[in-house]
Amino acid sequence: MHDELPSGIQEVIDSLRLNTSSDFCGLACLSGTMLRWKYTSGASNERVKRMEMRPGQDLVGTALRTGRTVLTDVQSTGEHTPGRCPLMLAERLVCAVAVPVFQDGSVPGAILLVGSRLPCTFSPEKIRQAEQVAIQLESKVYG
Repeated sequence: MHDELPSGIQEVIDSLRLNTSSDFCGLACLSGTMLRWKYTSGASNERVKRMEMRPGQDLVGTALRTGRTVLTDVQSTGEHTPGRCPLMLAERLVCAVAVPVFQDGSVPGAILLVGSRLPCTFSPEKIRQAEQVAIQLESKVYG
């Protein structure tokens, strides 16, 4: 995948963060075996853009591996804890939704993450918004 991604993606990321009243929104793209946060909105510092992550057993890795939306919030009781995700630690996020962005409609090649620095519950509407934006980003990132 090229380092130069199409324009318009930053605006979509900013808009999603504002529309979901979230503290952070980001798009991480696979580059080889590493995930890199190409677009962010609400990041507390620039360190996130330099961060490279191996997809692991955390929230982001699970969404990438399964091709399904994964969330951790005050109502979820899964194994996904913020302490296991480097981005969530770096950005002090306590709740997040990770949505896969598919390449060629079948293989996840990127992750869209929406997060909060305060305990919260993601409504079905907010989750649906994130999933719709992920579908919209497929054509922008891979189109």
